[in-house]
Amino acid sequence: MKSILNFLQEKGNLLALLLISLLMLSIPLKIISYGWTPTDDATRHTAFSTIDKEWSDIVVIKEGLGADHNPGWHQILKFLHKKLNVSKENLLKFSVIGLFLLVNLTGILVSPTPVCWLLSFLFVIICDLGVLFRFLLGRPYIISCAATLLILRLYALPNSNKEFGNRNKKIFRALAVSLAIALSTWIHGSFYLFLLIPLSFLIAGKIKESVQLFFCTLLGTVLGAIFTGDFFGFFKFHVLATINIFTEKTFNWLLVTEFASGVANTFCIIFIFAIITLCIYKKKLTIKELTSDPSFIMMLLSWLLSIMVIRFWIDWGRIALLFWLAYRFKDLIDSSKILDEPRVKYCLFIFAFLTVYFMCTNDGGGRYSKIVFDQPINFSEERLAGWAPEEGGIVYSDNMGVFFKHFYEYPSAPWKYILGFESAIMPDEDRKVLRRIGYNFRLPDEFLPWINKMTKADRLITIGPVGEFPQLEVIRGARNYWIYRLKTATDTANIASETASLATETVNLASSTSCITPVKTFAATETVNITTETSPPPTF
Repeated sequence: MKSILNFLQEKGNLLALLLISLLMLSIPLKIISYGWTPTDDATRHTAFSTIDKEWSDIVVIKEGLGADHNPGWHQILKFLHKKLNVSKENLLKFSVIGLFLLVNLTGILVSPTPVCWLLSFLFVIICDLGVLFRFLLGRPYIISCAATLLILRLYALPNSNKEFGNRNKKIFRALAVSLAIALSTWIHGSFYLFLLIPLSFLIAGKIKESVQLFFCTLLGTVLGAIFTGDFFGFFKFHVLATINIFTEKTFNWLLVTEFASGVANTFCIIFIFAIITLCIYKKKLTIKELTSDPSFIMMLLSWLLSIMVIRFWIDWGRIALLFWLAYRFKDLIDSSKILDEPRVKYCLFIFAFLTVYFMCTNDGGGRYSKIVFDQPINFSEERLAGWAPEEGGIVYSDNMGVFFKHFYEYPSAPWKYILGFESAIMPDEDRKVLRRIGYNFRLPDEFLPWINKMTKADRLITIGPVGEFPQLEVIRGARNYWIYRLKTATDTANIASETASLATETVNLASSTSCITPVKTFAATETVNITTETSPPPTF
């Protein structure tokens, strides 16, 4: 694209591009150096890519929902593992560093200048530090974030139609968008979320662009599903899983955080309002231009939808905000004469550069380093001999963290997990048990339906103890994890023997009591009477 080539030809932009790219590379490297790693889906993606299994071999899945919904990402990771011999640990680092760098490099290239992206990123993490952690999670939805930034750059700017004026350029633009959506569909899935983009253009009054983007989304989705190699299974999973998630009759607070209700950070909203006011004051923006800006409408729409499902904001609204802010900062920079002075300009750049680095990488409160205390159970320890789930066994747990932590540690293990990466794919009866446990704050009795199904090969693994059960024995497997298993036949026999012995002792005691002499009986009675007479009367 001509505008990108023009800015790369300017020495200042090229230097800024290099420095900011190095900054975005150094941030995840520094964070990983504390021992931090993601604790959710990135771990299961990397573990899954090192073995030749289906998800139904790893998780107990409801019939019809066993398709891989991130096939492209797993194929990429499998290629790196098998062809380039990349270890499981390095696959995880690649996921974190590579995807963080990808979304930020895309942001740099679609922004008017690299500095504008730096400023946009800085002010968003000041208002809402959650955007940093979402970009660090090493999950394939970050591919969709990068694709969204590209689409907004190609279609959302006021001069987009002029930039792609002739027919060939417009075809190229449509094909680029279709390919970006196809890759995102193949790698990430959740294709239906891209419909937010043409809807935003429609609301912004860009009807022609909205129609084009709608058909690009359809084409990209079909191509992405074809790439998966399981066209119908791919769609079946996404449709049924989504229906299961949002039609389940349960309380919203029992859902995972991404699907729960919520609203954007209030400080972030105040900051957006302040930027709008300043741009209008500087005569760089009008209300008409604002309400005709698809990126602003997408941000507003995502915020509205996030009141019901917070993920609309954290994965789509924030991306639109970053893009929109980059162009607002360009307007403000152009209208400020003080930035023409080199000393001021370069000092502000250094300040922003260092602030981003310090805000992202400081380990205040152990936010990164404390993760090293959450270690999985080491079943090879001598004290845990016989406590690992056996072949064909099931790990019962009410927390996804048990699955993420232990599947990553033991990807080839011969057991399954009742709760994996999504509760919507659980068998219905087991999901009801999970909801009852959450609803009643982990009361021991709510675990009984699972305990009653357990076999000798199964284990109940929980984060923290959940009580005592007569049919189970328990051991603390690691700092945060407790393991429960059925008592052995020997234990049961010993319990029965102890019970019988206790019963015999009780009978003997009763027999010996019946042989007490009348004198002793009288004395005991007398003592009782005396005690009764000298005790104060009860008060009510």
